This record gives sequence, C-alpha cells and structure tokens, in this order.
Amino acid sequence: MTSAQEWHRVLQEAADWYVRLSDAPHDAAQHEAWRQWLHSQPLHSLAWEKINSVGQRFAGLGEQSDSVSMASGLRRAAAPGRRRAMGTLACLLTAGVGGWLAWRYPPVQDRLLAWQADNQTGVGEIRELRLPDGSLLWLNTASAVDFVMSGDQRLLTLHQGEVVVETAHDSARPFLVATRFGTMQALGTVFLVRKEAESAHLAVLEGAVEIRLASTGERRIIAQGGQVNVTVDSIGADAALGPAQAAWRNRVLAVDNMRLEDVLAQLSRYRRGYLGVHPDVADLKVMGAYPVPDTDAALELLAEALPIRVQRSLPWWVTIEPR
Repeated sequence: MTSAQEWHRVLQEAADWYVRLSDAPHDAAQHEAWRQWLHSQPLHSLAWEKINSVGQRFAGLGEQSDSVSMASGLRRAAAPGRRRAMGTLACLLTAGVGGWLAWRYPPVQDRLLAWQADNQTGVGEIRELRLPDGSLLWLNTASAVDFVMSGDQRLLTLHQGEVVVETAHDSARPFLVATRFGTMQALGTVFLVRKEAESAHLAVLEGAVEIRLASTGERRIIAQGGQVNVTVDSIGADAALGPAQAAWRNRVLAVDNMRLEDVLAQLSRYRRGYLGVHPDVADLKVMGAYPVPDTDAALELLAEALPIRVQRSLPWWVTIEPR
C-alpha cells in the first residue's frame, strides 16, 4: 500500500516534471528522461495523470504533445456560459440511450441543471441577493439555485453548492429549500444548506427547519443550534452546530482546533487547481479567522502562524510543506 508520504513525494516529482517540460518543450533529452521516470513505476503514471488532468483545465486550447497537455500559457480556461450549457444539455438529451442514462444519473443531472440555474456563483465568488419575496439569500462559492413563487409556496431549488437563507415572513406561502435528497421547510428561520455528492447538510442558525425525506416522506424538525446530514434514504443523527459555520457570508473562514488538512480542503473550494499538504503537517491544529475567497492571503496567514511554507510549483499547483 502506498503511504501518504510516498504519494505526496511522487506528486511533487510530477509537478517538477511538468514545469521542466513546459519550460523546454522541444528538449528531446529532457523528454526522454521524463519518459524513463514515467514508466519506471506505476505510481509515477498515476501522479502524471493527476497533474495532467488539473493542467488541462488551465492550458489553452490547441494541439498538445503526448508527453504533456501543455499550451503556450498557463491561463485558466473560461467557464462555460449558459449557451454552451444549453447546448451540452441538448446533446445529452438527444444522444439516445447514452444521453438518457447520463440524464438519469443524479450527479450529471445536478450539474446540467446547475449550468442553467437563474442564480449562480463561480469558484471563489460569494454573492448576497434579495429574493422577490423579500428573503435574503447568500450563495457560497460554486453554487447554483432556482427560485419560484406560486400561490401556495416559495421554492428554492439548490442544484449545487451552499446557501444561507434568511426567510421573509409569509404565513400563506411556506419557504422550502429542495434538493434531490429531500426538502427543508423554514419555520421562521435563518438556516444553511450545503449540497454534496451523496448528501445534503442542514444547519439551523435561528428558528427551526422541518426536513421531509424525498424517498420515504420521513419528517423531522431541527431546532436552532442543530445540524444534520440527509441522504437518499435517511436523516442522520442531530449534532450541535459548530462555531461560525456560516461565517463565509462575511467572507471569513472561522476555524477552531481544526486539522490543517481539513482547513485546506475548505479553502480549496474557493480556488481552482490543486491544493495539497505534506502528510507531516496535515494534522497540525489550526485556530483563527482566514479570508475567503482570497485564499492566497489565507495561506500566507497560515504560514505565519504554523511551521509550514507555501510551495507554488505552478500557478495552479500549490502544496503546503514543512518549514
């Protein structure tokens, strides 16, 4: 079994090779040395696939060599717009059995609906807006929602990401947040919902929220200060709300005795590319408030507070190493 230390080391070797090949794309001797490294161990190929997959998102379009998915620059690829998303959706829906299967696969369906959503944020973007009913909505990084009002309800559908809702009073029309796992009905409430691949997370900041499971209709009320995970077939155990869980509304990531690796996982939501950590410092405990979405500033603050250094092998490949 590959150790975390070994995988981290090999990933860094792959990043070094990417830089060297980018700097000298026509150096035959360098390419031959890279090929020898690549084929010397299966782990090297896996690491190269990892960095290559990340690099492709940032490289310009054009012909690429078999040794590296390089373009002349390392600029970030533009995010697809609504027209491109609609074209993708149309292709999938008209592609016969393959398209039908893709649409029936929930994560694919979620992604397609997110591309079309009325309100979206990109990676590293946080937005606050007022809904037509007067409710306040905060969208965290990479989030997408649709909002529809009818005569008997207000429905916010969360396709992707994380939101905080401060509901406006309307006794005739309950406020619901829907995910494919179930709905959350506000009971005079400020609450957070985060949608993940296999679950939705609810945290109640004020008031209470009633959950209704999509698959079975099971209901449960979560009171202020509680949080719970919801999956396709179950509502998890209630837990106490963590401190400042919704501090991102104020563009702050607040942490209290959290592992460095977990802090970096949170910061990585606000940036594109790879953000890794050396296993020797992954378990360092972190406290404090760090700016988001300015993750570079957050990393510098972490480096001042902990025995770590920030290594930027490429603009989109950053690792945290022991100092």
